[in-house]
Amino acid sequence: MSSIDSLADAYMNPWCVVRIITGDRLLFGFAVHHSGTGGLSWVRSTPIRHLDEVTACAITASGRRYALGRRIGSEDVPREGVEAWLAFDLLIGPIASDAAAVPSISVDRLHDAEWIAACKFARHLSVAAPDRAPARVADFMRRHIADYVTRRANGTRH
Repeated sequence: MSSIDSLADAYMNPWCVVRIITGDRLLFGFAVHHSGTGGLSWVRSTPIRHLDEVTACAITASGRRYALGRRIGSEDVPREGVEAWLAFDLLIGPIASDAAAVPSISVDRLHDAEWIAACKFARHLSVAAPDRAPARVADFMRRHIADYVTRRANGTRH
């Protein structure tokens, strides 16, 4: 992390910049830490207001301060894994200025969003994530959602 770690609200690693149809640029990446979402998940930011790659930090329209790790290009997102690619597709795809930057792979957006949430829950709870089969995701969520909600409410991880 960078020298602004003590001031950062979030730490994103890896991350990329994506332009959306409004002309704004957003950060997309894996939030290792994020004061709003709890971290350990793929996220997009609000529009970037300041980005300094030398000090590896950014400030977004929401006022959130990001410390930034390894930069990737949007075309590299698929190499980060299926979860990253699906998250990019769901969070950025509909608003991307270059829809071809990372091709869409989601066939069932609701189920894919549930699977991505299950992956986040699993990281917070230190348990294995389910595969993408709908029945396994539903079973995982039934078994773990209460524990996840309790841990988030208490501000605990792992």
